[in-house]
Amino acid sequence: MEKRIQYLAFGDSLTVGYGAEEGQGFVSLYRQRLECLLNVPVSLRQAGTNGATTAQLLETIESDPQLQKDVQEATLITITAGGNDLIQAAIPFFYDGDNTVLKTALQTYESNYRKLIAQIERLRQGIQTPYLLALIGLYNPLPQIPDAAYWVQRFNLFLRKLEQPHIRIVQVYDAFVGQAPLFLSEDAIHPNDRGYERVANQLEVAVSLQQLQQLFM
Repeated sequence: MEKRIQYLAFGDSLTVGYGAEEGQGFVSLYRQRLECLLNVPVSLRQAGTNGATTAQLLETIESDPQLQKDVQEATLITITAGGNDLIQAAIPFFYDGDNTVLKTALQTYESNYRKLIAQIERLRQGIQTPYLLALIGLYNPLPQIPDAAYWVQRFNLFLRKLEQPHIRIVQVYDAFVGQAPLFLSEDAIHPNDRGYERVANQLEVAVSLQQLQQLFM
């Protein structure tokens, strides 16, 4: 049987590649790199939803039979989540300055992300094929809002707590900080082509070639 990587890209508009030219999102770029690095075909299932919050992503993975099947068959899963939780909370914070809404958003994000990982692990029970899960952290999508950087880093700090041998955390904050005009699209929130290339670069750093070879070859 031909060796093949089953890549499931799950998440919000970053998984979709919103803001970039067709085929220039990090998912497409990373898939191409995987095929070149490992010299094996990579089958892609792109399950991204523009505007999805962690609550919506959790509901999807709990209720969508096709997505559940994709999780069970995947050898590599990437997840982008949390940016919309942060943005939805930052807007009222911008107007009234009460950070309670941001604290609540962080708590919700943490709870939903833990449940999401637990659901993936339940779906994988009894499946002997190894898999790798790459959780992509947040850059600052709202550099124009005071205190946004602090809260983005709080979100990222939580994500690092989830790391395990089969769960890699992809840090993108430092790759964007101070360079928003270069890496964000016209909406000043989503990455542009160069920004998504940065995400793909960080994903390649976080998930080593040796680790991929041990898992999949």
